[in-house]
Amino acid sequence: MKRWLTAVAWVCASALFAGGMTEQTAPVSDSALHAKLEYWSSYNANENQGVILQEAADDFMKQNPGVKITMTFNGRDNRTLATSAIQAGTKVSMMDANADNIQVRWSDFLLDLTPYMAQAYPGTNGASLESCLMPSMMVLDRKLFNGKIGFVPFLPQAYMITCNKEIFEKCGITTYPKTWDALLAACKKIKDAGYIPISTDSFYCNSWLGYYLSRLCGTQFVERLASEPALWKDPRVLEGAKAIEQVAKLGYFDPDIASLVYPTAQQNMVINENIAMYINGTWLPNEVAASTGDTFRWGFFAFPTVPNGVDGLESLCYSTFGIAVNKNCTQEEVDAAMAFAAFIVTGKYDQEFADMANAIPVNVKSSWPKNLEEAKVVFDQCTNRYPSQTGFFLNSKSKQVITDACLLLMSGKISAEEFVVQASKF
Repeated sequence: MKRWLTAVAWVCASALFAGGMTEQTAPVSDSALHAKLEYWSSYNANENQGVILQEAADDFMKQNPGVKITMTFNGRDNRTLATSAIQAGTKVSMMDANADNIQVRWSDFLLDLTPYMAQAYPGTNGASLESCLMPSMMVLDRKLFNGKIGFVPFLPQAYMITCNKEIFEKCGITTYPKTWDALLAACKKIKDAGYIPISTDSFYCNSWLGYYLSRLCGTQFVERLASEPALWKDPRVLEGAKAIEQVAKLGYFDPDIASLVYPTAQQNMVINENIAMYINGTWLPNEVAASTGDTFRWGFFAFPTVPNGVDGLESLCYSTFGIAVNKNCTQEEVDAAMAFAAFIVTGKYDQEFADMANAIPVNVKSSWPKNLEEAKVVFDQCTNRYPSQTGFFLNSKSKQVITDACLLLMSGKISAEEFVVQASKF
């Protein structure tokens, strides 16, 4: 779901929007909108997000009878399906995906939305569309597209430590740990009380070391690790591996960690209610909603600082989904597409994403879901963006090798020294 920038991606971005700008920048009034739009989504039709998008499309067409929107729900494969469709000449007017996938996979197809984001729409009360949206998401948007705007952000996401608040309270932990030593102290209290301090699985396990090394060395270092085997000889990698090895030796990881295949760990967390912490995203409460008891209380906090580290709690793995517009659309289609995108993020549907899908709203005036309120605290202190799920997820050729080695390290099957050798064999 999440990929960050590669050198190739940046090169692609530098050539972005060639021929994609149009002369007219101000959208026509909604009453004059006339277009047929094909919207391809990364959500499934039966997901809450997909249901809300369809409701928004139906409502928009009712208010704007000159616009016809056909929704195609492809699920997470949309990032590749939309690419193939556009290349084959299939009409795709609008499409949504994770921001990094938009940048990496769709840069050649995108319209520069910068002038349209500066316009007012019916739901913005005279202000520009951009001014109504979470500033950090707009910063990310421009960072991905060399100062231009490639998508309308919606459904922001962040990746941090999720926890069972009740376990923390029962163990007398009243303040979330902000340092690595404080985290270890909290783990001891949790283990002594009979709970499992930390669980993870075959998909997310490399996030613990990925976050640790990001704190220790910075995100660029971890991004390089994902593609440069020789860099694993840097002594700081072993330092981070030894920190994770210590957690394993102290018995703070789930004893079944070696056999936990995604999504077992997150299901265990909410069903058994004996797991205190699990690194995952703000999407987790929604993913496990069907299994979560009514009394389960979610907590969120930033990955702690580490000894001799260069980054602090201000650095966060985060991203957002975004709505992009095909540069080959006619002006009438662009006007209608941007009006529809603005309709989604400035009206009641942004709040519905929060209320019905436990999602983070992108509109600054929308209210966050109660079970994500602590994630807002982490977001609000963020000034530095890590790629979502850390830089270890950037290279498909190395990701599984690193993940497999992390799982062995965390289960105590290999030493930190053995881990460094094994993780670098890609």
